[in-house]
Amino acid sequence: MIIEPIQERERQALLSLAVSTGLFTPADAEGLLGGVLDSLAAGELPVGHAAVACRESHDGPAVGWSYFAPDPYAEKIWNVWWIGVSPSHHGEGVGQAILSHVEQAAAASGARVIVIETSDQAPLARARKFYLKFGYEERGRIPDFYAEGDSKVIFSRSVAGAA
Repeated sequence: MIIEPIQERERQALLSLAVSTGLFTPADAEGLLGGVLDSLAAGELPVGHAAVACRESHDGPAVGWSYFAPDPYAEKIWNVWWIGVSPSHHGEGVGQAILSHVEQAAAASGARVIVIETSDQAPLARARKFYLKFGYEERGRIPDFYAEGDSKVIFSRSVAGAA
């Protein structure tokens, strides 16, 4: 697996990958992720914000991607805002490769802890199991956060000294 920065030219392919996960409608992907991709491409986000793609070859399409950044309100805390893997590549180590890259990049930048927030809804059960499998611990739940009956689940893991 090759992890490298996303390319501006693959914006639509990355949004399509997000939609393929079944977690976003095209409009939601555009609204939630498209703006981030545009801001990254324009250099409008603070230092440390990054998006990476996982590919099977340097010239191949992204089979997964992530957006992550330092938290501006907490000392040496990084947030993983998105990890998405094409359903056709689930179980092949793509998510693990991306998460490992994110952890190494954050640790190299002095991170102490990585935080990942997700929903408690059934379509994200696989993601929650994934985070637990790779050493993240559930730290809390906020009921009805995203919508009534849709709670936020917060995971974290120390990465201090992992660089």
